[in-house]
Amino acid sequence: MNVYFLSGLGADSRAFANLELPPNCNAFFIEWLDPYRKETLQQYAKRIASAIDTSSPFVLIGLSFGGMLATEVLEYVRPQKTILISSVACRNEIPLLYRLAGITRLNRILPAKAANRSHFITYWLLGLTNKKDKGLLQQILTDTNTRFSKWAVNEIVNWKRNTVPANIIRIHGTKDRVLPINHFQPQYIIQDGGHFMVANRAAEVSAVLKTIIDE
Repeated sequence: MNVYFLSGLGADSRAFANLELPPNCNAFFIEWLDPYRKETLQQYAKRIASAIDTSSPFVLIGLSFGGMLATEVLEYVRPQKTILISSVACRNEIPLLYRLAGITRLNRILPAKAANRSHFITYWLLGLTNKKDKGLLQQILTDTNTRFSKWAVNEIVNWKRNTVPANIIRIHGTKDRVLPINHFQPQYIIQDGGHFMVANRAAEVSAVLKTIIDE
């Protein structure tokens, strides 16, 4: 089974480095494309979908912003299963503060590099407490394309999707402070898991993924 991963905002395939998939799975990490000027998330999703080989059965996994993108990619491909990790599936599930930032255009005045810096607030939001996790986060953020980050933040706070796609499967942590459980009920819950649980609670997330994929 081919498994395609979409990483989160300011992240890349390193976010999934600690995961273990069932032995019959082949992992493919879809790389971010540079967004076109004024390109919407829906338009971007169509380009991302072209990276998926639909001639063979596959599973699509989206982490955080990658999960939001996955819901839009579903307009163009039909996975065997779609799994959202630490993510949301429609605008109503996004925290109100984010939506207000989009309405007031507050996000547009923030410097692009703001999304590429880690500090104590970032660590608290992501639930990071040890040096190893903080170091991994800083490495990922340092390598992040600031232009992409600014575009992605704008698409998040102005997301238009109002309906939840059918048959998505969610894995979420009870202590996710970035995208807390709000107006939805995950099928699988990681107790005390934070937004970075794909890395620092990878064994538990891997066990859930194995259950879902092997079903």
